[in-house]
Amino acid sequence: MTPSTSAVTASPDASELSEPTASQAERFDSSYTLHIPRIGVNAEVVPIHSNQERILEPPSDPSVAGSWSDGAAPGEAHGSAVLVGHTVRNKGGGVFDDMGDLTRGDAIAVEASDSTLAYRVQSIEVLSKDEVAHNAEKIFAQTGAGRLVLITCDDWDGTAWRSNIVTIATPA
Repeated sequence: MTPSTSAVTASPDASELSEPTASQAERFDSSYTLHIPRIGVNAEVVPIHSNQERILEPPSDPSVAGSWSDGAAPGEAHGSAVLVGHTVRNKGGGVFDDMGDLTRGDAIAVEASDSTLAYRVQSIEVLSKDEVAHNAEKIFAQTGAGRLVLITCDDWDGTAWRSNIVTIATPA
């Protein structure tokens, strides 16, 4: 992995989750745009899947965010809608380059062709890769109230990303 891409994120085994509802499948068929005014994000969101190793990789285009297709969709009443994106150091252009600058209460919007969903940041945590793996069930939870979870990499040491920034937002 080079410093121009973000590291991958472990996700729970999709077979352990309930099947997506019809509304989730329909929501992922439409296009979304993610807006985070505080850090200047206006990005396309595309569906992504975890691989056989349960690794959730962001889209190859660093300016695009990926939405975990095995999880809740933004706006669902229950579960985590998980969006992942790149941090690109020294070159800029990663969709989540400045995610560490968010603070509690910052606005986030997910916009579809016919509606906009409003969220407010509740928490921002920098977690080591081991902490992300240990807390994966909580981060990727499909129970509890609907929420938005944004994940990107942090702490490039010259050879690898050593941690992730995990931001949780709830409906406004």
